[in-house]
Amino acid sequence: MSRKLRILQVGCGGRAQSHIAAMLASDVVELVALCELDPARLAATGDKFAIATRYTDMATAIAQTKPDLVDIVTPPHIRLSIVQAAIDAGAPAILIEKPIALSPSECRALTALGENRLIAVNTQYQWMPHWQQIWDMLRAGALGQVRAIRASTGVNILEQGPHILDLALTAAALSDLPDPQWVMANCDGVEYFATTPVPADTSAVIGMGYARLWFNAGASAPLVPDESVIWYQQQVEIIGARGRIWVSLNQGWTAWIDGVFSQGATGWPHDDELAQGALFAHLQRVLVGNENWQMFPTRIQVAARNQGVMFACYASAISGKRVEIQPDWDDAIVPGIVRA
Repeated sequence: MSRKLRILQVGCGGRAQSHIAAMLASDVVELVALCELDPARLAATGDKFAIATRYTDMATAIAQTKPDLVDIVTPPHIRLSIVQAAIDAGAPAILIEKPIALSPSECRALTALGENRLIAVNTQYQWMPHWQQIWDMLRAGALGQVRAIRASTGVNILEQGPHILDLALTAAALSDLPDPQWVMANCDGVEYFATTPVPADTSAVIGMGYARLWFNAGASAPLVPDESVIWYQQQVEIIGARGRIWVSLNQGWTAWIDGVFSQGATGWPHDDELAQGALFAHLQRVLVGNENWQMFPTRIQVAARNQGVMFACYASAISGKRVEIQPDWDDAIVPGIVRA
């Protein structure tokens, strides 16, 4: 068997706790050390999980532990500088959280940093067991020609949009649909990541050849039946010539294909724990085994494509027009959304 994946954990905040728990529960990961600027938080997390090797300086941690992967769980407004510093210190591969960036230029910079190494994004939902089952259905052509996808989340586009678009666009790719080509969107209200504005509510139509993706993030999103938690107001529906598949984060999934009905359970946080562990197992096969890292499903190039769709929503809302998706959006669209 291949050896375990050696991981250095950078950041010991709330989200990092679930990463650490998944690593320790996995039989394919060796968590070599923790790194955190705040000594109190570092001590608390190290004591909680019985991790003895601890650092407050990332460059020293990378040099001394020589990890296969640096898992960086930090806020998005400081992500680019930390990823650059990790690479400068010799990190061979990196895992980051979503959203990957708060501006188009940051998105392009991260993509460039991932040209010669794997920078993976922790949009882990696609490793949930029910989504793995659905990916198999789509690969087998169970829905026939896919004509439409509906995807929504009850919170803003940068908060949970990366997860929902990752699922929707993975479904599109497995259904042989082209990459998104254009967006027509409206936005309402403003929220913030630190001081960076983000639309509070977004409704968009996204063109993918003959098919369309209808995407909502915020108050305009349709409600998941029987769901009372705003963070769980997430659903994706894939509609094809032979039937459709509906998937929620916490209220189950249902498929109607060729007149046959099937369904299954979904549940948070259980599914997330399984997904996080499965993501680390996939990274182990790539970074320790012999799988091609350039095909990793949430590599930075794919995440940046998805983020470009989100920035296209900004541009369409500001201009009041349908816009073609492009890789070089100007950073001015970010503060510009305040006036949309």
